[in-house]
Amino acid sequence: MQEKQPFIPEPYGVHQLVRSLNAILAPSRELSEALDQLVQEAFTAVNCDHLFLSRYDAASHFFRTVAWRSPIHPGDVPVDQKFMGNSYCNGQPIIAHDLSQYNYRMRPAVARMGLKSMVGIPIVTAQGMAGVLEAFSQQTGHFSDLEKDLLTLFATQAAALLEKADAARNYQYKSAETDFLLEALKLEQASVESLFYRVGETFSSVLGMDGVAVFGLSQQEGETPLQEVMAKGFSPADIARLKSLYNREALLRLAAVPEGGEEPPIVKQSFKRGDNSGTKLLYFVPVVYKRTLFGVVFFYWQEAERAFDMPGIEQFIRRMIGHITMVLSRKELYANIQKISFHDILTGLANRRLMDYILDRELKKGKRSKKPLSMLMIDIDQFKTLNDLYGRPVGDAILEQIGSMIKEAFRSTDLAARYGSEEFAVLLPETDREDALALAEGLREKVAAYQFSAGNRHIKVTLSIGGATHQVAAGGDAGAERLILAADKALYQAKQLGRNITVFTGSI
Repeated sequence: MQEKQPFIPEPYGVHQLVRSLNAILAPSRELSEALDQLVQEAFTAVNCDHLFLSRYDAASHFFRTVAWRSPIHPGDVPVDQKFMGNSYCNGQPIIAHDLSQYNYRMRPAVARMGLKSMVGIPIVTAQGMAGVLEAFSQQTGHFSDLEKDLLTLFATQAAALLEKADAARNYQYKSAETDFLLEALKLEQASVESLFYRVGETFSSVLGMDGVAVFGLSQQEGETPLQEVMAKGFSPADIARLKSLYNREALLRLAAVPEGGEEPPIVKQSFKRGDNSGTKLLYFVPVVYKRTLFGVVFFYWQEAERAFDMPGIEQFIRRMIGHITMVLSRKELYANIQKISFHDILTGLANRRLMDYILDRELKKGKRSKKPLSMLMIDIDQFKTLNDLYGRPVGDAILEQIGSMIKEAFRSTDLAARYGSEEFAVLLPETDREDALALAEGLREKVAAYQFSAGNRHIKVTLSIGGATHQVAAGGDAGAERLILAADKALYQAKQLGRNITVFTGSI
């Protein structure tokens, strides 16, 4: 509570006014300090008993007093309950020479404070209604046009201060976004968690949040879906409570946001702290891309006044979440390009380019570990005849089905590739000749017994398989070309021996 300032009877001179206005605009002043000095100067200039500067929150339609000279603080008032609130919102200045003739809702408060007259000037910025500057007197008819003009000067000055603060804040937001985007480009090939950590740090530093927690999502069943990436201002008990509140069902509801470029929702709810230290107004925003929830950002401020700038803050947060989804889309595009570059579209297996790269890597690894490396070359018997007889769509359907059977027949550590038109290759790390032969025979027998479907046709298909093993421990030091040629030679022998068999060369 601030004490009523002493009445100053001397006229407020022009030179004093200019000096005061210039001092208020000093670049080094914080907004709250500048507004407080402006109220002091206005209080002195118009010789009033009470003076209030209130900011208007367009989102909540509330007036919030941020600086005053009065024994009382009126607090937050909605537009429909504030004296002349609608007039202020329409940009109309007010002079009331006798308050007893006005709104009945003011009379009890007016009587208690002994207020008889007032003048109120809207504070209007380029963005619209921003607040009001009001002076009250305990004398009827105290304010003249001179006091109104003086208060208008101070209201204009307040608008300039608010616009300057908005410009500085917007510059800070844009600068933070640029820094984040530059960093995100570097992190484009990094994990999603790296992006989330960076955005959490940005929110914490730029928005002055007292608490921010960023979670990624685990897809493992049986695990708590929320996985902590970073947290500041949240206790371990808070984190545990958030994880318990947001189970998979709750998170699925968050993911069900409309597509089509609509902005991500920013949700508010009361949150009871896990350490029983009270309840906070908690904000959270989901990170959703193509109806898939990638994470959630939670945050709060200790001071309710921080939420006054929420329209601008929300725009910044939504832009930052938009930047994350943009990076996610680029990561998806890059992954698709990589998949196209290194995988066969029809069968889903690796292509020859990826096989050659992995083969070279596995040969080097085998040389260090002294472990065997086996390779299979697989060919569909009489595939050209099959294509000529039934047509290419049938041939493609059989290729696709054999690709699936090859995937199922080998281990996750093996690499299967479509190596030519109807030819496949399988790389078997740390696998000797006997084990490789057993795996090859298992695939050959399974294919020979299978009825392939293509439209309404059922077709029998067989495979010829050739294999070779590179065994460093036995003194071999074959390059990739030599291993491929050895497996290919064995495949040729299988064809010569009547097809539908597996032939293995000795170790090389």
